[in-house]
Amino acid sequence: MTRSFVDYLDDYPVERDRYATLKQTLLPLRHLFQDRRVLDFGAAVGLSMHAILEMGAAKIIGVEPNADRVRQATHILDTPRLPLSDSAFDVVLANAVLEHIPPPRAPFVRELWRVLRRGGHLIINESPNKYLPVDFHTTGGLWCVPWMPCRLAHRYAIWRRRFNGNADWSTSGWRGVGYYEITKALGNHYESIPENTRLRHRALTLLGLPSSLFDPYPILIFQKL
Repeated sequence: MTRSFVDYLDDYPVERDRYATLKQTLLPLRHLFQDRRVLDFGAAVGLSMHAILEMGAAKIIGVEPNADRVRQATHILDTPRLPLSDSAFDVVLANAVLEHIPPPRAPFVRELWRVLRRGGHLIINESPNKYLPVDFHTTGGLWCVPWMPCRLAHRYAIWRRRFNGNADWSTSGWRGVGYYEITKALGNHYESIPENTRLRHRALTLLGLPSSLFDPYPILIFQKL
């Protein structure tokens, strides 16, 4: 008897909970995925791919460079250059992935932009906000880590016993992603779709600032013009 993806998740409670959270997070964006061609960049074990399929995507391709985490994603070794055509997708999703790419990240962002069609949307989700002074992602709430130089942050995290010195610090996600980091890579031909679920989002938008500037895990959406 063939097991479904949901049945598979019953064996992995952490992944099951992440899947439920992801569906809840992406549900307000369902209209962007429905009947669309989607690239899931950093697909891991396929949680986001299945969530997007449930929201009615017409076609989805997953890219995951870590062979140990590949389940239904395409294994591509050199993700800065994807073997995909220009403007091949209506939506590109980078879910909980860009923070694991050591800076500079501009080549990766520009490559995702290249395969996105005009009028399509780039969605960056579940990546920590590097503008905030607290690292919730890797060190469990250490202050000032995202603002430190790499080596100093690494030594500090080990000293505070919040990071295993044998693990790879550069890809751990300690340095989050910033709105202006992304827009600099995109150039001029984009429109930012502001988050508006909270009062602070609307207030920051009125001030001409990114709506999710102070969100620990902002949802960043950019439409290609």
